[in-house]
Amino acid sequence: MDRIQRALDLSKLPAQSVRNNAPTEEDPRIERMALNREFSLGTVESVARLPVNWSACKEKRIVPTLDVQAAGHAYRMLRTQVLQRARTHGLSTVGVVSAVNGEGKTLTAINLALSLAAEPNQSVVLVDFDLRRPAIARTLGLSVEQGLEAWFATDMPTKNVCYGLEGVERLQVLPTMAPVHGSSEVLAGLATRKLLNELQGREPGRLVLVDLPPVLLSDDALMVAPLLDGVVLVVHERRTRREDVVRVMELLGNTKVIGTVLNRSSESETRAY
Repeated sequence: MDRIQRALDLSKLPAQSVRNNAPTEEDPRIERMALNREFSLGTVESVARLPVNWSACKEKRIVPTLDVQAAGHAYRMLRTQVLQRARTHGLSTVGVVSAVNGEGKTLTAINLALSLAAEPNQSVVLVDFDLRRPAIARTLGLSVEQGLEAWFATDMPTKNVCYGLEGVERLQVLPTMAPVHGSSEVLAGLATRKLLNELQGREPGRLVLVDLPPVLLSDDALMVAPLLDGVVLVVHERRTRREDVVRVMELLGNTKVIGTVLNRSSESETRAY
């Protein structure tokens, strides 16, 4: 419990003001083709549904939505807290970030998305904006020809890179299938802002969950974070350094950190109910 409290205390550190990295329409990095892009996201029923090998996913620590073990309870608790904050404060776009790689942010994003989709009155879109090292499709074992890397490069409709998962209602996934060259500039473009607006505007109450790159390894996350309503910070008990968390909070500036997830804790909750 002390370790969890320390992680929660870290999330409350005062964020220092930094330069607002949100792109504007006058930003020369904006791709002009984005001004005429057609944004069209299909409904859950209309998008293609991809098969998922859930047995293989479980070996990668993907937690089944009805899992009765400690991990299942932990993600349901996280889901409830995220939804409470989202519904109380009107949040519709939430990022998942970490300081560096290997701290479990992508796994947290996937498990949180699955748990959110299990809520009867909640739909969710999971977006892979880690354009340098995309991992959502690989972790879930998704096999598709194109993802956001193709969407950013062409004028294709959003629905062409939006997929459902067999056996999971109320969840859509926008994967990135290959690394994107110049990812920072791509994310700074107007297309990113329009995509987020489209995803949150098509269905009232839908939560957009964004897997972001590690904050300290590139400026990619800082290009997207100001466009989101808040972020969840993932820390690894054995890897994350306190000074890294402090630096992340400084760099995020005015971006709201709505909670902290402590991964790989040496002290797990063993009590049962």
